[in-house]
Amino acid sequence: MTKSRKICFLQVDHLPDDDRVWFHQSKTLKENGFDVSVISTRTNCSNLENVFCFDDTGMKKREINRKISEILGNIDPELIVCDNPLAVYYASKYRKSKRENINIIMDVTEWYPSKKNLAYLTGLKYLLKKIVLEVLNLNSGFKADGFIFGEEHKAKFFKKYFKRKPFVDLPYYPDLKYIEKWKPKEDYSKWNFFYSGLLNKDKGFNNLFESMKISAHANQNLAFVLIIITKDFLNEEQKLLFTNIPKNLKIEFKDYMTFEMFCKEISSYDIFLDLREKDKENNRCLPIKLFYYMACGKPSVFTDLDAIRLQVPEIDEFVSLTNSNDYINISQIITEYITNRDKYLQHSAAALKYSLEKYNWGVIANEFLKFISSLSSD
Repeated sequence: MTKSRKICFLQVDHLPDDDRVWFHQSKTLKENGFDVSVISTRTNCSNLENVFCFDDTGMKKREINRKISEILGNIDPELIVCDNPLAVYYASKYRKSKRENINIIMDVTEWYPSKKNLAYLTGLKYLLKKIVLEVLNLNSGFKADGFIFGEEHKAKFFKKYFKRKPFVDLPYYPDLKYIEKWKPKEDYSKWNFFYSGLLNKDKGFNNLFESMKISAHANQNLAFVLIIITKDFLNEEQKLLFTNIPKNLKIEFKDYMTFEMFCKEISSYDIFLDLREKDKENNRCLPIKLFYYMACGKPSVFTDLDAIRLQVPEIDEFVSLTNSNDYINISQIITEYITNRDKYLQHSAAALKYSLEKYNWGVIANEFLKFISSLSSD
């Protein structure tokens, strides 16, 4: 009997149950006979099978490296899939000292360095950290034996400078089995709007809130409910946004949910909103939630980002893209959806159609399997 090939996901920037890894990549590999483990340095505890984790907060890199190397030694994988350049660094340290024939893949889903890596730094400190992280990013390209790319903009650097190394394009498409079956809207007098994310200006919470107040005021004969799922808290300035809310607008906050709960929750909403600021980084980042909202078969209103137009050419058939700071235009888009039933139903049908035909995990899973098989030994 052929021994199962051992694959390890090394997560230094994501939790062990990250949806891309745990519910898609890892699950697919297990279903096809691979022996899969996950290491995460983001939490001290997990009840998931074959997950090894510890919280690296406050730990020195030498100690983190020692613990990761110890866990990898016990797992003894043929292939390590890393979630960022720092994870590649730790994996390459293990390879050099313990097992030279191991392959390393980097799953490129984030900018590195990103604005969150450099937050609150200014002047020389900002410049020095930026240089250090850029060198680490470049070095990870040399150390990795292949790449998984989540989106086009973030892949360009590695495709340009490491063009001879194998890669697979693996966008953030959901496995449709997690999404509740589509249900047609029945009550057109009540509209449930949905936002998920942080409650800050960068993620567009202020844009969202102001646009919803204008929309509700313009349609006082209809009931509006804005559901917000977040793990964040309002600051004092944002609390002022809640003044003068139209009587027909109700706000509901829901706590952060597990991935499976989230997928079931979103199927019941009518219109999805994501109005993040269009800065240089956001403009080149593809929102993961877009594909989950599509799978629900409902329209969305998103900031007009280059990354969306690049990777979803049919986007105008089921999403309204807009300037995130133009509250009047956003309110007009919302009004058009709720007063023009034909447009609402057309965008709903198109969203579901493209999700079923093109933008789901089943379409890309086999390419992922072929890629992993090509870089793992029997």
